[in-house]
Order: sequence, then C-alpha cells, then structure tokens
Amino acid sequence: MSESSLATTDLPLVVEHAVEAASGRTAEQSVSVVAEYPAHLPAVQGEHARLVQVTTSLLQLAIAAAGEGEVRVRAEITSGFPGAGSEAGREVPSAQLSVTLPAGSVGPSLLDKLMKELEGGSPADPAARHQLDLASCRQAIVGFGGNLWLEPAPADGLLLAYALPLQAAQSLRADVSDLRSIVEAHLPEGEEPSRTLLVMAEDDGLRDLLARDLGQAGYRVVGTGHGEEVLGLARQERPDLVLLDMMAREPAALDVAIVLKQDRSTLNIPVLFLTSMPDPLAGGLRLGAASFLVRPVGTGALISTIRAVLGSGISPAGRVLVVEADEATRETMVMMIQAHGYRVTEAAAAEEALALAEHVPPELALVSARMAQDRDYWLLRGLKQLSADIDVFVLAEAYSEADRKAAVDRGASGYSETGKLSQLLDEVRRKQERG
Repeated sequence: MSESSLATTDLPLVVEHAVEAASGRTAEQSVSVVAEYPAHLPAVQGEHARLVQVTTSLLQLAIAAAGEGEVRVRAEITSGFPGAGSEAGREVPSAQLSVTLPAGSVGPSLLDKLMKELEGGSPADPAARHQLDLASCRQAIVGFGGNLWLEPAPADGLLLAYALPLQAAQSLRADVSDLRSIVEAHLPEGEEPSRTLLVMAEDDGLRDLLARDLGQAGYRVVGTGHGEEVLGLARQERPDLVLLDMMAREPAALDVAIVLKQDRSTLNIPVLFLTSMPDPLAGGLRLGAASFLVRPVGTGALISTIRAVLGSGISPAGRVLVVEADEATRETMVMMIQAHGYRVTEAAAAEEALALAEHVPPELALVSARMAQDRDYWLLRGLKQLSADIDVFVLAEAYSEADRKAAVDRGASGYSETGKLSQLLDEVRRKQERG
C-alpha cells in the first residue's frame, strides 16, 4: 500500500471544496448542486487533494450531462462496497459519496459511453471540462482501497458513486502478539476468564494499568493502542465489552464507536468510553466513563460498573441520550439512569447531541431546558427529524405551563422537573412494557 493510500481526510470537506471548484460550470448552465452529509462522518482513507479532484470530475461530468435541473451530492456511512469491481461486496464499514443526475438526463447511448469510459475507453464527452476521465477516477479511488462505479437511476437518471474505507475500519495488522503480552502476564493462573474486554488506549501506562487490574479481576483483556485495529480485534475476539479511550485522536474514539455500530458482526457489543487525566491530588490516574456508564473513580469502581452492565442483560436498544452542559448535573443524571437499567449517551452541546443521536439512536432523550430553548428549540426539532419515535423530555428545576406548551409544540414529549427524573424513568419504562 502506498504512502498516499495511508492518508486520511474529512469527506464533507472534500465535498465542499469540490462543489466550490465545480461552481463555474453550474453558472454556465441551469443546474443547481445540493450537498447532503451527516452531522458527523468519520475520516476516510485517501489524500485530500486527489479526492477533491476526483469528486470535482464527477460533479463536472454530472453537470454537463444534466444540462438543467438538480444534481445531488450525498455522503453517508455504509456497511460495504456496492457496485462492480474487485472491491465490491467487501464487508468493511465505509463512507460512500454519490452524485445523482436528475431523471431524463441520461439516455441509453450516453450510459453506454460512460460505462466504456469507466473501463478505460475514450471520454464520453471530450469537450467536457472535468479534470479526470472515469477510468482515472476509479484508479485513484482503488488506490485508496475503495471502489468507484456507476449505475442507472429511475427514469433515465444516473448515479456516480465511490466508497472508501473509514480510517477507523482498517484491517487488523498481521502481528498482534504485542497486544496480548500485557494480558497474558496478568491473567489469573488456573482460572478461565468468562468475559473478554477489548481495551483501546493510546497511552501505554493506562493500557497496562487497565490490563493488570481487569485481568486480576478475572477478565480476559485484549489491548491495543491503535484505534484502527479495534474493528479487526472485535471481529476476531468477540469481546463482551469494548472500552475506548476518549483521548484518542487518530482516529477519534467516537469514529471507532461508529464503525463498530455499523458493522453487522460487532453492532451489538456494548461500548464504554474512557477518559484519563493526571490527578495530582490522588497521585495517580483518574478514570472516567462516558457513554452509557457512570464516571467511576479508579479501576475498582470501573470494575464494579463493568460487572453491573455485563450482568444486567440490557438490550442494546435501551439507550438514553442526556444533553446537559453542566458536568456535575450530567454525572448525577447518568448514575440515576444507569440504576434504572439503561445505557446512556452523554452530550454537553446541541451539535454533539445530534451527531451522537444520528449514529447511536436513543429511545429517550433528556434535554436541559436551557439547551432545549436555544435557537427556538433547534435541538428538539433536529432530534424529531432524525426519528419521530424518539421520546424527548425537557428537564428544568421548575417550569410553567407556557414552557411545557412551547416545548411540546416543537416536538418534545413533555416537560419534567429535574428532581423527579426517577419517576419519569419509571413512567417511561411502564409505557415501554405496555407497548
């Protein structure tokens, strides 16, 4: 694999730059370009400038072929590589970018020419000002480990698309012996651990600490300092729980979690986010858990929390999204929610909440009143657009009937006092059991 194929980039940024580069062509014709992509999309394998060139080429080809109407560009996460070619059918979480031409823009003759160009023939439109022909575009994408294809769309439309592996979904490295050495040294002798934990922590000291303490607690621990190895290890080891260091950046822990939830073989494995930071007062490491667990201090509390979750038999669907800027209030809420048997996703900002909800859909969202009211209830409307089935409750120390009505009018299921959260959770649970 070449050095360029090991590079990573942000696909939404590629789309923005390509649309800007192709804007001159839209001005010449009656064509509008509409771009769509998720609030958060993990980084993909590929060199930024080259992907902008490929995407611009596809856009210019589409604009020239359409003549008028609307060309749509969409980036999204998929679970494999559609289309034709050697990469098609691979079960690797990936990002797909598609350029869709409007109905009536592509007749059989043009489609045939485009298919020949894709296979290395002469460009279908030599006068078109797209930078690369389709064969060169495919060659570039394949060089990054992906696939490029085209397919007819309804009513003589056309779909031009490529898919690239997510950075966090790279294949497992051949030699993983170094990942097991810490574990094997600390497993209890003569005892077969009943549960496997997969730990991803970039810091060697933290990973060693977790492997030692969790191993002594009777767990089989598989560790790695590389986020791109997590999917391969999860497929291979089938862990009961994955612990991800939130301090990881290349790839980010959230990207790794999204990849795990997109893969059919790992989507039901619980994921726990860990944070670590120096604690001079304690003279050691303070471990905190985000996502669906409380933030315990020290590995003893962490072990107790892991045991509670692994022994609870909670369905992966039983998830609550907590949106609260104040960390102390959020931690109190998470502890109470976990005590009711739910998994929890935490967010400290509205944008973060929507990104998490888009990739890890909750059954229930609990939003602080201040954050709910911001920008005319922008967060509530966004959550309901993601799914009408999400129950969204606004929480406040006190509220008026006008507050409740305003929130409900904009998508909330109701309002509740923060001090009555336990009763609210009991009511939600009874509703779920009835329905």
